[in-house]
Amino acid sequence: PTAAPAARDGSLLLHKPCREERVPRVAADAAIVGATDAPVAAAAKQGRDIQTHLLTPLHDDLLIVIAPFLVLSLYLLIEVSIYFFAHQHFQPWILQYPDSMIAKVFLPPIEILDSIYVGRSDTFICARTLFGNNFAASGMVWISSFDYVSTVLTNPQARTYQLGEHPLLYQNLPDVDHSRLVFLLSLSDQGAGGSGAHEAFRSAFLQTLMNAPEVEQRRTDSISASLIDRLVSDYRELPHDNQTSTFFSNGDRGLIPFSVHYLHYVMFGLDIYDDTILKALEAFLIGPAQIGHYLYPHGYFMPHHEVIDNVVNIYLASPAIQKFEENNPEFFSMTKRELAALAASIMRMAGVQGFHQTSSIVLGAFKMGQYPGVAERFDQRTVWDQLDLSDTEEIQQYIMECIRLDTPVSVVHHVATEPFSIDIWGTTRYYPAGTKIAVPLGLANLDPDFWGPNVYQFDIKRPQLKDNLLSFNSKGSEHAGRECPGKALVMATLTEMLAKIGEVRRSLM
Repeated sequence: PTAAPAARDGSLLLHKPCREERVPRVAADAAIVGATDAPVAAAAKQGRDIQTHLLTPLHDDLLIVIAPFLVLSLYLLIEVSIYFFAHQHFQPWILQYPDSMIAKVFLPPIEILDSIYVGRSDTFICARTLFGNNFAASGMVWISSFDYVSTVLTNPQARTYQLGEHPLLYQNLPDVDHSRLVFLLSLSDQGAGGSGAHEAFRSAFLQTLMNAPEVEQRRTDSISASLIDRLVSDYRELPHDNQTSTFFSNGDRGLIPFSVHYLHYVMFGLDIYDDTILKALEAFLIGPAQIGHYLYPHGYFMPHHEVIDNVVNIYLASPAIQKFEENNPEFFSMTKRELAALAASIMRMAGVQGFHQTSSIVLGAFKMGQYPGVAERFDQRTVWDQLDLSDTEEIQQYIMECIRLDTPVSVVHHVATEPFSIDIWGTTRYYPAGTKIAVPLGLANLDPDFWGPNVYQFDIKRPQLKDNLLSFNSKGSEHAGRECPGKALVMATLTEMLAKIGEVRRSLM
């Protein structure tokens, strides 16, 4: 009669003395006096049985509640220990056994955490300094020599669902939820086991949005000229000392809106004076959050289906895509919807963002990196201010040296099509076919074994620069079908921007 209330209020779970005190009194008396008569012994046994009956379910319930927390705590303890104390031992080893339970349980969180920062130049320069040309990070084997990277870029590549070092969420890639996968960066080349879809879809994109005669006509017409003139005026009127200055960071004036308006006018022929169109584009293209739609696991928590559909519909109505011929066997029967969805992903991940990043570098929003042996970060604007602004070749040498030292798209990827071995940190590792390999363009652009002892110095007259720059996902002009589609447009536009804004800089000195 006294044990049941005690069990309900939980006291039996907390204090052993309480459990002893709450044994039925008759049992306690029997124990004290050593009673031997049957009635008293039976009562004592009954008390113990009642206690056992009441306590056993409580212990079971407690175990059910606590066990998951104990397992989770142990799992987190192991993950933290691996990440902080065995990072460069664990990943090179476990990537040899991708189908093992250990890899499937412990590798994914490390892969995601690494992907947040490992692609930054300061991080991977440090990694190479510590571990050499080859190391493991973000669930990938990194091979950073110029020879290896340039070989990859000039040969067919197998691909998977990665954006450089970042894993992608398949179901959010274009145009999976409507028809099929058309995302170029995840489609393998035909020469590396692909179906030919990459070549067909890339050709459709290039012919419609980059190489059509109307694109060059728009790039050189009065509307494009007015957009560049407005950018020049903004540079003159707005603070532009660094990346936080208004010219580089403001969404209403300066480089950000120019990047959105200019590219969409030149490539798509959109009316960039239509406020409805601009608001929809800017809602998708300005700000860091929207790219999370495509990333794993971010896309589960920050989907932007409605925002993307608005942009896709705008692209569908654009003059460029209206002229596209659907169901053409040359393009694997690609539809206008598929092309528009592909274009939306490219403009979000690489087009606007890549153009803005490259422009920021060459315009001096931030200085060159603090590289090994460099006393202080180099201000590239000191070279810009000395250029012959009428010399297109010299300006383009400046652009190329800027993006060699600070590569805008620093990492791409490919997938091993056969087993291979490689030395990592003094140990030969053996990896199976299907291993994801990071191709760090930014590291190969800074490989002293190729570029020489002055690799970290800013030198626009570097003799091998033009033919060996890797920043456009090619070796100079040599590639295997994956060179940046916007390379020619970017180089032509930046050349004009640097010449015109350069004149403003000199007038302000």
